[in-house]
Amino acid sequence: MKNKSLKYIIGTAILAVTAGLMITGTSVKADDELVYCVGSVSKVYVTAAVMKLVDEGKVGLDNPVTDYIPDFKMADERYKDITVRMLMDHTSGIMGTSQIGTFLYDDADTYHHDHLLETLSAQRLKADPGEYAAYCNDGFDLLELIVENVSGESYTDFVSKEVAAPTGGKRTGTALSYAHSKDLVPAYGTGNLLYDNESCMCLGAGGVYSVASDVAKFGASFFKDNDSLLLKESKEKMSECWNADKDDHMDVNGLGWDYVSMLKYEEKGVDVLGKGGDVLLNHAFLMVAPDEEISIAVLSNGGSSMYNGMLAESLMDTVLSERGITVNDSTTEYTAAGSIPQEYDELAGFYITQNSMEGGAVISKISFPEHKYMHVENISPVNTAVTDYIYTTEGKFAELACEVEDIAADSRIAVNPAVLTFNKSENGNIYIACDSRTTAPGLGVHDRKSYIGEKMSENPVSDETLKAWEEICGKDMLLCNDVPSSANYQYGIIRAYMCNEVPGYIFVVTGQGSRLLKITDDAHAVAFQTIPSSSNRDIMDVTINKEGKNVSLSTSTGTEYICDDKIPEFHGTSEEIKTSGDMAAWYKISDDIAGTSVSLSEMQKDSVIYVYNKYGDVVYTSHVKDAGDEVPMPKGGKIVFLILTLHK
Repeated sequence: MKNKSLKYIIGTAILAVTAGLMITGTSVKADDELVYCVGSVSKVYVTAAVMKLVDEGKVGLDNPVTDYIPDFKMADERYKDITVRMLMDHTSGIMGTSQIGTFLYDDADTYHHDHLLETLSAQRLKADPGEYAAYCNDGFDLLELIVENVSGESYTDFVSKEVAAPTGGKRTGTALSYAHSKDLVPAYGTGNLLYDNESCMCLGAGGVYSVASDVAKFGASFFKDNDSLLLKESKEKMSECWNADKDDHMDVNGLGWDYVSMLKYEEKGVDVLGKGGDVLLNHAFLMVAPDEEISIAVLSNGGSSMYNGMLAESLMDTVLSERGITVNDSTTEYTAAGSIPQEYDELAGFYITQNSMEGGAVISKISFPEHKYMHVENISPVNTAVTDYIYTTEGKFAELACEVEDIAADSRIAVNPAVLTFNKSENGNIYIACDSRTTAPGLGVHDRKSYIGEKMSENPVSDETLKAWEEICGKDMLLCNDVPSSANYQYGIIRAYMCNEVPGYIFVVTGQGSRLLKITDDAHAVAFQTIPSSSNRDIMDVTINKEGKNVSLSTSTGTEYICDDKIPEFHGTSEEIKTSGDMAAWYKISDDIAGTSVSLSEMQKDSVIYVYNKYGDVVYTSHVKDAGDEVPMPKGGKIVFLILTLHK
């Protein structure tokens, strides 16, 4: 197989998967391929773009970002210590992702690019620059600005001419290149509905668009003897793990890459680089073995980058096997150790456990009943789930298949259990580390090591302060300031809930998952966790704003929300609708039209419409192609109108 190229295209009306595989420089044709957004694989592109400028002596990796973006400022003096390298390896300390104008439907509004520095200027840092890595999209959009400021070219032109073209890529661009393009893969979403194509307008972090063969060719530029794009020294710097001397529950990324080694390949003497990417509907994975000269790109509409990564690993294993290198996933057996030592008692209590990609923050209440096992109640604003763990001979806690109280005889360890350990840092913070494995039968496995939790402290606040927050709890807060074509309106309603288990904290439930915040006064609640991993990604602070009787909520990510208390009722006629510029026009659906449908065909010519049921779920949007003129009016629901000016 060493002298062959392999290309898979599997398509249905619901899911399309395209995989490109390059081996030792062979090529594949891109003419008939559909174009996908490669999501966060774009981070390798923007890193390579800046490294090209490093090779030319125009950028210094360890120079301050302010050398190249003089207008970059933050509400935290530590921003002056952020270097170019820290943007690339996620150690800048920047909170995460600015939300306004990031994902748009069939539009190419540059609001996110144009206002990024303004948004960041009001943000604090979550950690000292260089302290630890936590996934950070905004850092790569700053790299995009560095490319433009230093090169004098638009980022889109630079990617096309200076990154893609030298590697043989002919159909690689950005969201600006492919807005409204007929070459884009059809955007099938929830319920197999065909949506308008999305434009990822955070170009550096996620906005590169390409075909699988082009992405595989780009990956081939990292082969050991390939100098088509970068000097050997720059490629080596990109493949160095930022935390080589730290523990393996911290992130293991290099510059731009999610990981720069995998244990199962290391054991066979094979170095690999990997990067995944997800936007709303498109998903991607790029895996490269530089010394073996193998580059694999898997792009899909539907699924996830995790599954794409499993497929990439399967292809990698197949190629290596045909070369006589057999790679197997390791397995670990755990044995119960009996009673839990008493010194673990200090670990009992409440923890914030965070997984922003799978539902957001929860509170984990940990106890050790009679020192026989560890009992964990995972408390969210929606429900409480319980998991029990057995103490093992390795001094770890392995997940059990069932709750102890449901088991009549011996406790049985789960298949592929989550395995937890505790780490007490020098400053006294207690963190939870987790080893986990996800299995997809017939496809592969995904192993993950990460710090996932941190012990919480008490946060006493006054009754008056609690009352100020209780006034907005349980109410619908409505997104009002995003770009009219923004996909964020798919999750346009957020809610806050008081945390009864640990007073002084509040849950804010958003479309990107719940956030657990620490109340500081009657108007501010802040992200407080210091978990040293990407479990601490995409955090935010919130502020209550009051103007007379009107109450609104603003976030450090740039979004603003109005309370539904003061919005008018909608009775089903276009004459009622009053819009103002880019502001969203929200209405409650009146009881007199509840359960019916109304025709708003005239409004659909120049606006976007979303309808939400009483739970805040979208039941209709004009971004669904062929959605029809008849718009449902659910009882207790809401409707929003957004004046749409597309950027053709």
